[in-house]
Amino acid sequence: MSSEAAMERRTMVTDGQDLAEKAEEYKAAGVTDVTVVVNTFNYTRYRQSNDGKELQPVIDGINRAVGAGLRIRLDVALKEGFNDDEILDFLQLTLMHRYDIVFLPTIDYAVIKEKMPMLRSVEGDFGDVEMYKYAVARGRIGFLKNRGQ
Repeated sequence: MSSEAAMERRTMVTDGQDLAEKAEEYKAAGVTDVTVVVNTFNYTRYRQSNDGKELQPVIDGINRAVGAGLRIRLDVALKEGFNDDEILDFLQLTLMHRYDIVFLPTIDYAVIKEKMPMLRSVEGDFGDVEMYKYAVARGRIGFLKNRGQ
């Protein structure tokens, strides 16, 4: 049994706004994973859809959390006509970073998967997430299962 498998995972869910200031605190408290709910990495869209908040603190927080040794999962709700043109941008993040990008069931998953034809299923138990990845990717793409499945 690997040490990671033996270690209990503790997850914190956040919008990422104060993650940069709290990443070390979370790590010291035993948090191992941070789920950041972020639907866009477009600065204007983010501001418009988050009551005028800025995106940069979220990006800084993700970077600080990675620096503190925390694993990152991004929960993304896609909306047609709003951020569905960013699907490949989220995929690109998995090529560069060891992030899990988990798409929520807000649009048909077939639409998303069609844009990523080289996704391959990842074996393992990921709870309520079906996990995939590209062969050369460091991170993974996940699809939150519908509650009825």
